[in-house]
Amino acid sequence: MVALISTVANINLTFGAQNSDPPAYVYLTWARDDTAHSINVSWRTDENYIGQVRYDTKSRAGDPNAYYKRVEGAGGVTTDKFDGYIHHVELTGLDPDTIYYFICGHPDHGWSEERAFQTGPANGTSFRFVVGGDSRWDTRGHPDWPRSRDNISRLMAQYNPSFVIFTGDFLWNGERQEGPDTWDNWFKAMHEHWVTPQGLMIPIIPAIGNHEMVYPQPTDYDPKSHATNYYELFNLPGNERWCALSWGPDLRIIVLDGEVLDPSGLTWHEQVDWLGEELTVSKDYLWKVVTFHRDMISARSQIQYMIDDWASLFDLYHVDLVMMGHFHVYERSHPLNWTSAPGENVAPENGIVYVVSGGWGAPLYSSGPKWFTARGPISKYNFVVVDVFENGTLHLRAIDMNGEVIDEFSISKEVPAPEAGLPIAAIVVSIMVVVCAGVAFYLLRMRGKS
Repeated sequence: MVALISTVANINLTFGAQNSDPPAYVYLTWARDDTAHSINVSWRTDENYIGQVRYDTKSRAGDPNAYYKRVEGAGGVTTDKFDGYIHHVELTGLDPDTIYYFICGHPDHGWSEERAFQTGPANGTSFRFVVGGDSRWDTRGHPDWPRSRDNISRLMAQYNPSFVIFTGDFLWNGERQEGPDTWDNWFKAMHEHWVTPQGLMIPIIPAIGNHEMVYPQPTDYDPKSHATNYYELFNLPGNERWCALSWGPDLRIIVLDGEVLDPSGLTWHEQVDWLGEELTVSKDYLWKVVTFHRDMISARSQIQYMIDDWASLFDLYHVDLVMMGHFHVYERSHPLNWTSAPGENVAPENGIVYVVSGGWGAPLYSSGPKWFTARGPISKYNFVVVDVFENGTLHLRAIDMNGEVIDEFSISKEVPAPEAGLPIAAIVVSIMVVVCAGVAFYLLRMRGKS
């Protein structure tokens, strides 16, 4: 696959009659809660046009005329702070757990090279995903950047994750395309590095960070005026600020907007109400992971209004992991239950593990531990690999830039037994036995009559 993709760009020049404005970069998200049957393909161009995605379950080497299916978009989107156009085209009706090959662009403007992705599972299976965030530059000086960001991305892709949960702070300033740290720079790096050794693109599930919006940051921001680039560049489910996605029947991922800073405002209360409803309907998932940007519980800070309104719901519905960024370190808490045992570490089956992974290349911070800290804070560039196994085990490893495991732990649960009753194979055999017995009885009767 890797060899194929590396040569497709040259092949594509043969197929493109006019290659005046091909996609500058391509990236994948989900625009609905259906990871097994859909994907959202996004890309950037200089000019606006009605974009297309052409795709197939077989590689077509970038030949636009050879792909079995095609979907048109609705035209590019942009803002007065973004140079160029972003195209979002959603593919639906896909088969679960299937590799698809695709190109995107337009016959008159040029095509991307062929890329590939794999849809999510419909049934229970083992899988892997990655969590991390804070990849930004710093105007006050950051000599490691962008090497720190890109080395983490390259290493992350070697672990073959099905997707990445990114906990925010992509750039120094997400509302301006200035300096080296721009959305174009970020997505080009993602396009280049977020590809597995098998040649599969890695989709992103993003959470908004404080650096994705205007500065100084409003306490109750307006997405259309205070974080315009972020919400145009990503095509996400629901209202795009908070949403939920499933990966197979066992994992529920809940993304929250931790940048609503006014706990007395309408937006905050709308989000809390939505969270309560979402946790109610998703209570039966074996694994529940919540993510947002700000470090609600870390050695550096405890944000009380988040603890009061969010942690109480996490405790009630027993969320397993809360994944955060903002604090540029790695840190993991002991299992905590702020509702029934505030100020105490509790047994894993009664508590929630809070993890900060803010080391995707941003300048590193440092701090001493708190009473709830199980590991860290570790001042290293890092990301987190999460393996979910069919036997009811979730295993987490924190990886630094050298590929060293700087922390790991596991959570085990009893996998629900299948519903009582005969297996389908046994039912089929029983039916066949009954049918054969009936046929034999009939033949014996007919023989007796003759």
